[in-house]
Amino acid sequence: MRHRVLLLATALPVLAACSAADGPTPVTPTIVEDDGDDEETYRIARADYEAVVKEGLQNVMRWYLLWPSYDQDRFVGYEVREIYKLELKDGPLRVGDVILSINDQPIERPEQTVAIWRGLWGQKSLKITIRRNGRTRVFDIPIVQ
Repeated sequence: MRHRVLLLATALPVLAACSAADGPTPVTPTIVEDDGDDEETYRIARADYEAVVKEGLQNVMRWYLLWPSYDQDRFVGYEVREIYKLELKDGPLRVGDVILSINDQPIERPEQTVAIWRGLWGQKSLKITIRRNGRTRVFDIPIVQ
């Protein structure tokens, strides 16, 4: 359970946001036009991002099923086993991805959740490092006005 809480906490702002004004309203990060390099790019509206961070981890815990991932008995991050929130299925995370770090902070222990969560406020971008199909990928998602 502690591992699940940590992963959910770190995945939260990456994937979506909620509108605090009218209660929880799902908002998906806006997909930016493909610039020809076949890499998907994303951005998150600052108001949506801040609303999610302000709402706290509890709101996000229902969006994903995350599972500890190991490489030769060494913990490496959290695997996305399922995406429950339909709006997030077009986001940067996919089932099977292993989240390795958020904003260059590795996800190695449950007690890191608080430090990672506090570090989310006031950022100009959200940097998520994942392993997908054996390759490491980095999503640097700008937080825009």
